[in-house]
This record gives sequence, structure tokens and C-alpha cells, in this order.
Amino acid sequence: MARHSVSPSRPIPEFGYDDLLQVRHGVTDGKQIALVARGSPRHGFVLERHRRAPGEPHSIQRIDAGDRAALAAFVAHDPYAAQLGDEYRAVLDALAAAEPAEGSGVAAPAAAHAPERLPAYASECENDAELIALMRRITGACGAVQCFYHWFMYDERSGEVSAHQLLIGGDPAWAQRYVDRHWYLNDPAVAHAQDDTRPLRGSSLAMPPGHWLNRQGPLHGMRSHQFHPAHRRDVATVGVLHVSTAAEPPGGEEALWAHRRPLRGLANELLEWQVLRRRRELAATLSLEARELRALRLVARGGSARHVAAELGVTERAVYQLFTAINRKLDSEHIKVSANKARQLGLLGDGYIQE
Repeated sequence: MARHSVSPSRPIPEFGYDDLLQVRHGVTDGKQIALVARGSPRHGFVLERHRRAPGEPHSIQRIDAGDRAALAAFVAHDPYAAQLGDEYRAVLDALAAAEPAEGSGVAAPAAAHAPERLPAYASECENDAELIALMRRITGACGAVQCFYHWFMYDERSGEVSAHQLLIGGDPAWAQRYVDRHWYLNDPAVAHAQDDTRPLRGSSLAMPPGHWLNRQGPLHGMRSHQFHPAHRRDVATVGVLHVSTAAEPPGGEEALWAHRRPLRGLANELLEWQVLRRRRELAATLSLEARELRALRLVARGGSARHVAAELGVTERAVYQLFTAINRKLDSEHIKVSANKARQLGLLGDGYIQE
């Protein structure tokens, strides 16, 4: 049985979302699973499924809660659906209660807006519901029937995946199976994406005929595939946009390949969106101010207290006081250690803070 259900009526540090509706926790087979309902009538709703287990990356799946059929399929194909029955009912009830009633006059979710009012770029999306809608709209215009976006965060020391986040714009059963069976561990597209940003056709992947992608893909209406990796130099995060169609290759692949440029652009936009979100969340959690981040950037680039003082227009004494405050927030004894921590957390990329 799943245990330890928690209501958001008391603070939960891990889920400090400003659009949080409900959280329920369960523990089953040694795995900690959290179900999170988020969103608003204006921007749409999402269901998040977090999974943690010893020796595994932290997994987060996100699905558009406004797509009732997809949401039902996601729940039905959860391998722990029976054990998490009460938890799922609680978050689904919260989502249903938050949706505006017909004729209430409340703005409809983003997915239901007129096309001219939908976000045109990922940077314009306010939440994951809008992001999923954008991904589905753009990939659909490019001939894809299903789409998924993976964010892989890597531990800089071990090189292993520390976190995997998945945006679901295709068959929810596939998304559940991918995570439950740890397919990312031997996903040739993920291996390719670690070192290469070139788009890749599914038929170009080096894998045996009995590989799970060849065996399971057709069962989920996925016969032709295309993968678009995305990288950033300043963070240990890799994005992969996976689009597919039920058409057999090579015809299905050729139809997708003709749209590789806009798909590649989308892959990069989605990675950028996630990186900026992570920076905002971490900065908010650590309560780092704009000038503290500026100081950390300078120190990370080899700057001294004198350089920071000149940049901020303050005395060196004030800078050392600033360093002390930063070290306290990052639990460090030296500003260079704090700068390295901030860099590893992805907080020091250009363009994060706009003053």
C-alpha cells in the first residue's frame, strides 16, 4: 500500500510552486512517489509524477491535465496505479475542482485559446501546460503524431544522470514504460545526444533488431522517429526532443526530416526554458539577490574582491560582507567554493537576472 499522503495545507519545501493545488506522497516497493497537481484556469493545468529511489535519478513526468483522455491513460498505465489509488484520486479531485465551470466567465486554459493568443515561443509560456501545448502544436505542424521532451541533468563528478524530466505530448503508456523500465540507460538517442547536437533519424540509431525501441515503438503507434538533441555550455543539462509518426520508414522519416530545422529550434527553446526555470527556482530557494549573482559570476571568472567592488560600485569592505552573506546561503567557507557551487547549479549563466 502507498503511505504518507500529504496535503499542501502545510509548507512542503520540495514543492514551493506558486500554482500548487495538491500534493500526495506514496511509498511503494522502496520507491517514493509524489503526485502533484499544478496550474491555473488562465494558463492550464498539469499533473506531475515524481519518483525517487536509491541509486536512481530523480524522475519527473509532466502531462497536460486538460487532456482528459491522456490523463486517464497516464493513471491507468502507472505500474503502481493500484497502490496509489487514494493519492491519484486526491490530485485528480483537486484538478477537477480548480477547473472553471462552464459559463463562469473565467478565462479558458491556454490550450483552448484562439490560435492568435497562444504563446508563439517557449519563452512566452507561463507553465508546463502551455509548454506542452506549444510542443504539440509545433510538432504536429511538422507532421509528428507524438512528441516527448527529455531533460537530462548530469552529475559533473560521476557523469551519471542525476535527474530526468519528461514532458509528455504522446502516448502516456509509453512515457510510463520508459521511466519504469529505465530505458534512458540504453537509449541510443540519449547516448548520441550527450556528445552531438545533430538531428538523428530513428533508422540511423545503432541498435540490434530486438531493441525495445523497435519492439515496443510500433505497439504505441511509433514507427518512424526523429531525435533532436540540445546543449548549453554553461549547464550540465541535455535536452532531447523525440518526435514520431505511425507511418513506416523511410516515408515516415522523410516526412519528419523535411521539418528538421523548426524542430531543432524547438528543442533548443525547450532546453532554454528549463534552464531558466531551474535558475529561478534555485535562486528563490537560496534567496540570492541580483548583486550576489553578479559577484558570483565575477569570482567564477577569476575576479577578486577589488574587481567585484569596481563592478558594483562599492567598497572592498562591503564586498567582503557580501561574500560572507553569500557563503552563508550556499553553506560554504570561501567565496570561490560558493562560486563553484553556483556554477554547478547552473545559476551563473548570462541573462538570468535582469535589473
